[in-house]
Amino acid sequence: MLLNLQVRDFALIDAVSVDFAAGLTVLTGETGAGKSILVDAIALLLGDKGHAEDIRHGAEQAEISAEYGLGPEHPARQWLRGQEIEDEDVCLLRRIIQRNGRSRAFINGRSVTNGQLKEFGEILVELLGQHAHQSLLQPERQLFLLDRFAGLETILSTVADRYRQWRQAAQRCAALQEQQGRQHEQEDWQRFLLAELEAADLQADEWEDLRAEEQRLGAVDKLRENILTALARLDGEDTAAGRSLAEAQRHVSAARAHDPRLAECDELLNSALIQTEEAITGLRAYATDLEADPERLESIAQRLQLLQDLQRKHHCDIAGLLAKLTALRQELLASEDLDAMRSAAEHELAQARAAYVEGCAALSGARQQQQDALAQAVVAQIQQLGMPHAAIELRLNSHPETEKPWRDTGWDQVEIWITANPGHPAQPLAKVASGGELSRIGLALQVILAAPERIDTLIFDEVDVGIGGAVAERVGRLLRRLGMRQQVLCVTHLAQVAAQGHQHLRVEKQVMNGQTLSAVRALNHTERQQEIARMLGGIEISDAVTQAAAALLAGAES
Repeated sequence: MLLNLQVRDFALIDAVSVDFAAGLTVLTGETGAGKSILVDAIALLLGDKGHAEDIRHGAEQAEISAEYGLGPEHPARQWLRGQEIEDEDVCLLRRIIQRNGRSRAFINGRSVTNGQLKEFGEILVELLGQHAHQSLLQPERQLFLLDRFAGLETILSTVADRYRQWRQAAQRCAALQEQQGRQHEQEDWQRFLLAELEAADLQADEWEDLRAEEQRLGAVDKLRENILTALARLDGEDTAAGRSLAEAQRHVSAARAHDPRLAECDELLNSALIQTEEAITGLRAYATDLEADPERLESIAQRLQLLQDLQRKHHCDIAGLLAKLTALRQELLASEDLDAMRSAAEHELAQARAAYVEGCAALSGARQQQQDALAQAVVAQIQQLGMPHAAIELRLNSHPETEKPWRDTGWDQVEIWITANPGHPAQPLAKVASGGELSRIGLALQVILAAPERIDTLIFDEVDVGIGGAVAERVGRLLRRLGMRQQVLCVTHLAQVAAQGHQHLRVEKQVMNGQTLSAVRALNHTERQQEIARMLGGIEISDAVTQAAAALLAGAES
């Protein structure tokens, strides 16, 4: 439960430290004194968005901190361990709002994001503001209340997971269908390009080889002239270089017999002779094979033109054409794979839809079993709150036949119907309920649904607006009874509610050093009686009003 709250430089508050007790704590004060400022401070501490205008005039930052007691099995402990934050019996929360708009938050001294703070706050406190009962008019809220009453958190989580899986499967199918449509439009063109490239029978080094062969065939006459001239110099009758080299080698070899130092020259001449003879043999063979081939030259020219046309068409070289050929084959194979992928995705979609439908059917059945029980429980409470003839129905509308209204909460819609007067037919809550009736129904639901094992601090900010007299006293007693199970903080302007508090805090507005400030102090029994008398009688407090205040206190304590 909330043990202590410290507020500094927030709104009209300079510095306030408030200790809270178990049970029902009521906060009262004159209109405009700043009763709701404490509630706003707690909301900010638990993750509400802060603004620079929240900072007290003349200060640079607002700071709010609180001590919150955690029992051994409090669910907040598990959250702290999951965030690797130190887990102790007393949890320390701190929030700083700076004038430049920046905000900092801490849990047990560890810096956390505002999102983490909000998530943690939802485990600690449930806060109902002045207009919280208006949410009862929203169909989503009515469905949430039924689910909470029926304890359907587990099956709701399952249905939500299955809904997401179904929607993801549907999106995947749609994407594959769109992709397949685009691919089918391109397939004819891709098949034409593939056939063209396959017919060209491309080879990796073909372009270079053909260009070399074309250059050779185009220069046959020049080649023949050069080769024959070379052979004449090497082995001709007039200039037989080969024979001269052989004769020179024989003379050097003979001289070597008399001087071994000529061995290296002899070996070099012998090697040169051998290589010359091999060159002559090779040149003769080359000259024999060398002949013009106009048909081959024309064929090469045509082939090179084809390859050049393909390169220009696809803006790439031969290697790029071969890569394009491979890519086209893969794309066309992928088209076939896409058919299989779409078939598998449609099967997955059917399974996901069937699982979601199964979960929705189970969820809807559980709701049907509990809708009357919740309606009867609400009636039992509001009949004690000045609506003795009220009757309530929870009408569950299911839509299993069409997917449009399906949500992660299932296919059901719930609407609360009410009649407050005998003989009048029930109508939707939004059409007939007054503000006071909504407030009482909201309070009744809170009493029914408040779970100490889930949240042990409830804060009501003037949810008793629109009621008075005996009904106000019943509301006060209901809040006091609720305080026996959970810590309850209630900002109220009703004396009948204030008298039921186990602890009474008064918010006062003061002017100090030219500044208007709000202060909070706990009241003793005598001060409580005076405050309740003020709430009953206004400015002039008569003896009768004082006695009435004393009677209210005595009645609450009895």
